[in-house]
Amino acid sequence: MNNDLKQLKIMLEAHDPARQVRADSAALSATLQEIIDTPRSSPTVTRRQRLRPRWLIAVPAAAILAGAALAVTVVVRPGDVGPVHVGPAEALAFTRNDDYIDVRIVDPNADPERYRSEFTAHGLDVDLRLEPASPSLVGRMIDAEIEGETTVTSNGHLVSKIKEIDDDSDCGSTWCKAGVSIPVDLKKHVNILFGRAARPGERYESAGDPTARGEVLEGIDLQNKTVAEVKRLVQERHATIQQYYGAQPEDSGSQNWDYESHILRPETVPDTWYVHEAWGGHDKNTVRLVVASWPTRVVRD
Repeated sequence: MNNDLKQLKIMLEAHDPARQVRADSAALSATLQEIIDTPRSSPTVTRRQRLRPRWLIAVPAAAILAGAALAVTVVVRPGDVGPVHVGPAEALAFTRNDDYIDVRIVDPNADPERYRSEFTAHGLDVDLRLEPASPSLVGRMIDAEIEGETTVTSNGHLVSKIKEIDDDSDCGSTWCKAGVSIPVDLKKHVNILFGRAARPGERYESAGDPTARGEVLEGIDLQNKTVAEVKRLVQERHATIQQYYGAQPEDSGSQNWDYESHILRPETVPDTWYVHEAWGGHDKNTVRLVVASWPTRVVRD
């Protein structure tokens, strides 16, 4: 709203007929002297009253209309400024891209009904859900699927008719995208999940990489650091370790390691062990660590 009002003010000032008017000090002095020297017909008029100049106060139209914009929705299209819309912003941004429509989220806190109505207006059968997420995932797409189809491969890329939209945002090791591109002629139902900021007292349903941009351990490479080193770094960032998990043994051969079955009590984790992975916790400023007595061979680039 503040930005819309600023745009409206600039536009109106550009069309204000009094914008070029400037006070001429010499002319004002001459006018004042003329008022002083002009004799009054009434003998009851005091000198103090005669010396009070009668000022003409001009209020620019921009100031009046800018205030009025607070109470009403105004749509103005001046040729030299471009469209200016003061009122509720779009919840989603749609861009036609050949046979696709690119969709990005604009307002992660909008009413879900607004998302549905905007998708419907573009002829798309889409449900968009938002869940509380840690900072690097807010406003980001964290899942997308065509109903009845598997759309995400093991390496995290969409493999269906809908496509992911990339940008330069950093979600670290967690899969996230700027948005989704949907075929304009797609008739199947699509489900999309975006992250939103957690409200006071709300836990994260989607916890991102704690070392990603905006997260509590941003920019720190934790892999193969000792538990003691990571404890110190976590303390320096005013964070806490929420959970420890045992790493999968390299010779186990298991493809589906269940970390929830390998939760470790903090007092059983020696400071000399190594951190293999770090995950965001489900509460603000918390992390979860995957640890083992041996360093991992998989090192990030």
